[in-house]
Amino acid sequence: MKSNFDLRGARAKLDAASGGASAADAALKPVVSASGAAAAQGGSSEQRFDSRGAGLTASWELDVWGRLRAQSGAAQAQYEGAALDNEFARQSIAAGAAKAWFIASETLQQQTLADQQVATIEDMSRVIDARRAAGKVGEQDSRLVKAELAAAEERQRAAQSAHKQSTRALEAILGRYPSAELQAAPQFPPVPAAVSAGVPSEILERRPDVAAVERNVNAAFKNVEAKTLARLPQLSLTARAGAASLGGSFFNVGANFFAPIFDGGARKAEVKIPTAQQESTLVAYGQTALRAFTDVENALESDEALAQREALLTSVVKTNEDAYRLRKIEADIGKADTLGLLQLQSKVNSAKSGLISLRQARRSERVNLHVALGGSFQSSRD
Repeated sequence: MKSNFDLRGARAKLDAASGGASAADAALKPVVSASGAAAAQGGSSEQRFDSRGAGLTASWELDVWGRLRAQSGAAQAQYEGAALDNEFARQSIAAGAAKAWFIASETLQQQTLADQQVATIEDMSRVIDARRAAGKVGEQDSRLVKAELAAAEERQRAAQSAHKQSTRALEAILGRYPSAELQAAPQFPPVPAAVSAGVPSEILERRPDVAAVERNVNAAFKNVEAKTLARLPQLSLTARAGAASLGGSFFNVGANFFAPIFDGGARKAEVKIPTAQQESTLVAYGQTALRAFTDVENALESDEALAQREALLTSVVKTNEDAYRLRKIEADIGKADTLGLLQLQSKVNSAKSGLISLRQARRSERVNLHVALGGSFQSSRD
């Protein structure tokens, strides 16, 4: 969070929105300013004279119709929307870091699996070479094992490269130099408890992106109100007091009145702009809400499907491992051919690799569900 560049950019936008809200709120308050002057005139000492003066001026626009309040309300809503956008960016970056961490862990496990596969085939190659020297197997078996060893080593190199790339991706999210030196976890953390049944739709109201668009709708309504009220007369009070070396002290108080009569339709046209923006934000709100529901439904369905697939694939891995152990015993006593043993071992490794990827996908999908719901979906008693 401290070093991610995307989040730093979101914070800068939030600071800009905060300044806009403060400026709009300041328009509701009186403005006080000070002024002063000093002058000297003349040539000879008899003709020279000096003048000095200082004063204070205060002005205050009376918000009779609520135009300034509407402008302030719009700016405040825009600031709140920017704050929510910043929070959504924070959640998204945290989610991206979590999923990148899971991928780094997955590629590390895939690399470990590839290393184990190479070691297993190397052992098998030594056994086959010894049996060939004893005349128990032919050259074909030796060539088959060496070909499979070369393929396993190629997969090993690919797994190593994938792990380095995934580590660099995580380091980039963390704002670090992509040196591929970050140490990933050798195992996944356990999957959190299942989502409680009957999650209320109101939980989507806490999603920052949904709440942000809602604030944008509010700001758009306030902007339309402010532009409409700008067509009405404006009243303001002014006061000035001061002192001058030539005229002594002075003060004056006055009221100003301004009412547009004819401006060629400029003010009327200015109302159309926020009105169109209002329609646009309403459409965006509907789209965002619909996307939020879609995200939740997809994440819930994927979570259930991945859990079922993980259980099935775990069973496949165990069955293949049992079959491989039996086939290896048969091969050791010469009752099974080398090709069949290699094929069965390939099925075992393929199933294990798929299971690792599936477990990573399940945990990443839980992260997606967390973001879709705008936070934790566990009840307080959990």
